[in-house]
Amino acid sequence: MAKKQDRLLTDLALGAILAAKEQKIVPEFMDDLDLVSAVLADFKVKSALTNAGVPLEKRFEALKKVLDGQVEPLTVRTLALVMEYHLIGSFDLFQQAAEDAARENANYHICRAVTAVFMNETTQKKLKTALEKKLTGTVKIRYDVDPNVIGGLSVTCGDWRYLNTVQSKLQQLSRHLITTN
Repeated sequence: MAKKQDRLLTDLALGAILAAKEQKIVPEFMDDLDLVSAVLADFKVKSALTNAGVPLEKRFEALKKVLDGQVEPLTVRTLALVMEYHLIGSFDLFQQAAEDAARENANYHICRAVTAVFMNETTQKKLKTALEKKLTGTVKIRYDVDPNVIGGLSVTCGDWRYLNTVQSKLQQLSRHLITTN
């Protein structure tokens, strides 16, 4: 059953991304998925939307009211399918499948940049420009601050990684010292 569910999530995500690409709204659609994810982070909301005791139409109407006017019509139609196939409880997996499909089929990359301190706007713009050139596509960057990084920058975009942090250099040095002794 899990393989069938995974395949369905992947197929729904791919279809939604292809439709968003055709409508030229991939960034907006992906932002919508972030909003839906934030709404579903509320345990009560997620419980209500996954409650099989409540008719599907009522659950969907409730979700539409919460999102009213905040998301693209394609997002609403996609959510209807996700709910119809009883996959709203696995929305995080759907969102990940959509991110993968966006990267592979719409050249839209969601990257995560981690630094020890907050990056100013100028540095963020330079990083985005460099990543768009490197990845030859549209890039959205999620910035995180992690003091454990100590210094430098770590960027992850799908399977691609750039590690240039003091923490990673110290780990490399440690591995080198262990293997040479």
